Amino acid sequence: MRRAKHFKKRSGERAIPILATLLLFTLFSSTCFPLSQALRTEEVPSLPAIAGQIEIKGALSARPEWIVETAPEENALPNDPYPLLYTASVSPQDVKPKEKVAYLTFDDGPSNLTLPLLDVLDRYGVKATFFLVGKTGEEDRKAMREIVQRGHAIGVHSYSHDYQKIYASVDAFLSDFARIHQLILEETGVDTPIYRFAGGSVNAYNRDTAKAIITEMNRRGYAYFDWNVDSGDATVGITAQQIYQHAVNDSKNFDQPVILFHNTGTKEMTLEQMPAIIEALQQAGYRFETLKADSPPVRFRLP
Repeated sequence: MRRAKHFKKRSGERAIPILATLLLFTLFSSTCFPLSQALRTEEVPSLPAIAGQIEIKGALSARPEWIVETAPEENALPNDPYPLLYTASVSPQDVKPKEKVAYLTFDDGPSNLTLPLLDVLDRYGVKATFFLVGKTGEEDRKAMREIVQRGHAIGVHSYSHDYQKIYASVDAFLSDFARIHQLILEETGVDTPIYRFAGGSVNAYNRDTAKAIITEMNRRGYAYFDWNVDSGDATVGITAQQIYQHAVNDSKNFDQPVILFHNTGTKEMTLEQMPAIIEALQQAGYRFETLKADSPPVRFRLP
């Protein structure tokens, strides 16, 4: 009896630390598990659904790995009104940390200022990306061809640049896109896989249709680019010095700035400031590249 009683006493003593351990484990689990779960399921911003089925690996890595398992042509729908409006999807390049690459992009051309701008870029050995609209004059067509012949990238902006019209529906967007895409193809021979939304991917006119348009364009294999630096050259009343300051100073906040400029016939100040902008960015350690379908995506966060 004494031995049994002594055993019970020692068992009770052992039970205290065991219960304490269990209690601590329970508290630890309840506080830490949700955090770890949140980390595992955190959504990476601006992760597009590229055409077909995509497997995403390493959701917490700086650059997720995207694997396209089906070609966009295989996703063509019966009675597709735009059966040729497909392109091969590609995976975005890996970004090397701290690699300083600047992307000069020009919207709304071509114009009478396109060739002088190309001359400036040639003088510095810099390549840029031009997102074009539907201008069909002979000088405009010549400028389109010159852009490509001089080694620059070309992309779709829109044919009409009429926000209310192109963002009315997915079909309205595709109709406009197909028209400018075909014009570029006929004039330059470039079947461009890249585009930029008129007004950017998030604007006051496409709130109801943006996601549906992006989903359809991704299914067809096209890649779009917004910007992370705005030169402000489309702002009423802006000065040449302010364009320079926006382009140069704001770019220094990014290792890979995608800089928005415009190339309409009224953007003389942009042309005037381009040599100084290029020189300042070169001195800051940037090199210049054109945007491609596999360039690191710069996109606004959809609401």
